[in-house]
Amino acid sequence: MRLHQLAVAALALATLPACEGKRPAPAAAPARPLTYDGATSISNRILPLALPPFEARTGVKVKVERSGGGKGLKAMFAGQADVAGLARALSPEERERKPFVAIIGYDALGVWVSEQNPVRGLTRAQLKDVFTGRIGNWKQVGGRDRPIVACTEHLLSERATLEAFRALVLDGAAFGPVRELEDPADCLKLVAENPDAITPATTAYAIPGVRAVTLDGVAPEPKHVRSSTYLLTRPLLLVTREAPSGPLKDFVEFLVSPEGQAIVARAGFVAAR
Repeated sequence: MRLHQLAVAALALATLPACEGKRPAPAAAPARPLTYDGATSISNRILPLALPPFEARTGVKVKVERSGGGKGLKAMFAGQADVAGLARALSPEERERKPFVAIIGYDALGVWVSEQNPVRGLTRAQLKDVFTGRIGNWKQVGGRDRPIVACTEHLLSERATLEAFRALVLDGAAFGPVRELEDPADCLKLVAENPDAITPATTAYAIPGVRAVTLDGVAPEPKHVRSSTYLLTRPLLLVTREAPSGPLKDFVEFLVSPEGQAIVARAGFVAAR
């Protein structure tokens, strides 16, 4: 009897590992969401089209912040964001930090006036004088005898649009008296409603009732943007602290892939490839 009991116990012990081996493996922890911060031209126009197919394919979620290019880049360098979006070239000081940079497209800053405004073109010098306050009446640039209402985003926002405009048009000079609004879309709405208003904003934000003037005789068309013939051409960049890997690499590679580049073009920008 004792031998029989021992045999039964041994059989039970022998079968225990096999039973444990059939238990389901623990589910893998979901990947940590990536964080994007930076240029609103990327976050508001490109990412709403790009993230659904990217997230469906990879299972990786992307949290989107909209602090603007300057603040987003600082957040990325400080480790508070995985990737920054920038709608301008890096400064020499930023390049010295040796980040990884991917060009995902090109943007043109249009200089927008009301369709009711008879002015069709400005020179770079005239545009500088308008936004530094030296020219304050449309009559001085061939328009009606009306005061110019220059509009920008908040000057302390560190938005890439302002930094690019200050560098390319104002030669680093300070803006003159301008009406400051929260977003380029708000400025464009003002221009559509006010025949005396003028604002710089990406061509992807164009709305009915506004028209982009030529600058030194060149219009912000794709062929002039790719060749940088148009004055206010700027790159659209994704910037990371170092060469990306894992999900972050997948995110960058998706946006420079043929599918991603088609999305960039569909968002109203000029694809990099």
